[in-house]
Amino acid sequence: MPSSFRLVMRSGPTAGKVFPLEKGEILIGRDLNNEVVINDPEISRRHARLYLQGNTYVLEDLGSTNGTFVGGQRLTGPYPLRIGEVITLGERVTLVFELNLPDIEATVASASVQAAQPGPVQSPVQPTPGYPQAQPAPMPVYPPPAGAGYQGQAPLPSQGAYAGQVPYVAETEPPRSQNRTVMILLIILAVILVVTCLCIGIFLWNAPLEFWCQFPIWPAGACP
Repeated sequence: MPSSFRLVMRSGPTAGKVFPLEKGEILIGRDLNNEVVINDPEISRRHARLYLQGNTYVLEDLGSTNGTFVGGQRLTGPYPLRIGEVITLGERVTLVFELNLPDIEATVASASVQAAQPGPVQSPVQPTPGYPQAQPAPMPVYPPPAGAGYQGQAPLPSQGAYAGQVPYVAETEPPRSQNRTVMILLIILAVILVVTCLCIGIFLWNAPLEFWCQFPIWPAGACP
C-alpha cells in the first residue's frame, strides 16, 4: 500500500531518520523484527504499535517499561494521532507524525537542482566583414589636484582625516540639577549674610554706653 504517513525521529539514536508507514499494523521497539527499530536502552523490545484506522493511525502502548507519551501525556489506551503530534518513547526518543509527500519533495528537489545548474555560455558577437569595428573610447586622464602627494609635496590626508575642517566638539556643560543646587546654596548664604548683618546692626544701634566704653578707642574722659 502507498505510504501516506511517516514518522521522523527528532531526537534519539538516529535523529533525522524517516520511517514511512506502509503497513496496516506497525510495531515499534528495540527488537529487529519490528517495522520501526529503535536501538535505545530505554525502548522495550516491543514498545508500541500503530494500526491504521480510517484516515489516520492509532498509537497504542504495549506495556512498555518507560511508557509512551503524546504531547507530554502518557498513553493509557489507544490514541488516534493527528498530523504534527510529537510521540515520546521513554525520556530521550521523540518521533513526529507527519504526512508523507514524496511527489512534492521530489518536485522541489528537482527545481533546486535545475536552478543550481549554470546556463549555456553565449559566444561573443562576431564582427561583420567589411565594417570597421568600433574602438572603445579612451579613458580620460585628469591632472592631479594641487597639493597632491607627488614631486616632493606633502601627501594628501587619508580619507579618515578631517579635510580642512575642524571637528565639532560638543561643549560639556554641567547638568541643570547641579546648577540649580549651586544657585539655591548661594541664595541661602546671601540670606544668612543679610540676616546676620541686620542683627549686628540692630544690636550695635541699641547697645548701651557701657558696651562702647569697653573698647580702648576713646580719649580719656570720653566715657564716664
